[in-house]
Amino acid sequence: MVTQLNFMAPAVELKAIENLWFQLSNTACNLRCSHCFLDCSTDKKDKKFLSLDKIKNSLDIAKKNGLKEIYLTGGEPLLHPDLNTILRLGLKAANVTVLTNGTLLNDKKVRFLRQIENEHNNEIIFRVSIDHYTQEKNDVLRGRGVFRKTLTGIENLIRYGFNPILSIVNVWNEDEKSLKEGFAKLLKSIDFEVEEINFKIIPPIKTGAFSRNFSKYNENEIVTNEELKKNKAQKFDCKNSRIVANDGVYACPMLVNDHRGKVGTSLGDVSKSAFLETGICYTCVQQKKGLMNNNWET
Repeated sequence: MVTQLNFMAPAVELKAIENLWFQLSNTACNLRCSHCFLDCSTDKKDKKFLSLDKIKNSLDIAKKNGLKEIYLTGGEPLLHPDLNTILRLGLKAANVTVLTNGTLLNDKKVRFLRQIENEHNNEIIFRVSIDHYTQEKNDVLRGRGVFRKTLTGIENLIRYGFNPILSIVNVWNEDEKSLKEGFAKLLKSIDFEVEEINFKIIPPIKTGAFSRNFSKYNENEIVTNEELKKNKAQKFDCKNSRIVANDGVYACPMLVNDHRGKVGTSLGDVSKSAFLETGICYTCVQQKKGLMNNNWET
């Protein structure tokens, strides 16, 4: 039996930094979700925001290395005090996707974000986390009252002409067709006609809070060379993406804070090799695709 103790992890080589991620707010968040793979927290001590200098330097490097899209994540990226400046910097280079729980997207905020996008040729794309089309199943994961607040945020985005993507963690392991139908019915009530492009459904990532509250990876959930050969490596996010965090650069947004995913101290000195030695990598290979970048090619 192959286990983590007796095998050499296969590697994926970086082709280009087409997708540049920024972990803006470390693990600081206004929610404490029971399935969060990063173990995000509402504690003030976690508010170690990414500096503007690091963002500017990383953008300059990425623009010379095939940059196509920028992603802002956290924690909750809307907590970053310089978010508006960061959006303007990003929009000068590429489309910017903001991954948010949606609860902070009030009318005034969204109206201002619409003005920022109108100043540029590129787009702001919102990926809003909502895990079920029923209030009960969503709020048992994200907290009481979150479902309604997130729906209000989505409604505000629609009002100002944005076309949000629903970011769904399929904790309940439901049929994806049924999930999409349930969301379509729900969102039709706020005049949001969803299409395939509006869905980003991923399986649970069994780290952080999820590993405490549900289950964790076992020693057999590892990527072997044989399994990797069955897949097309170019589909995986680590082939064309890097994420800049406070303490360095990681191969994948899901590996932030895991030393095995760290590939450099800055974007200028990153290793091109990303070793698939974690349970998270196993999830990607089992899904036969990258889990974090937008699904523009599916």
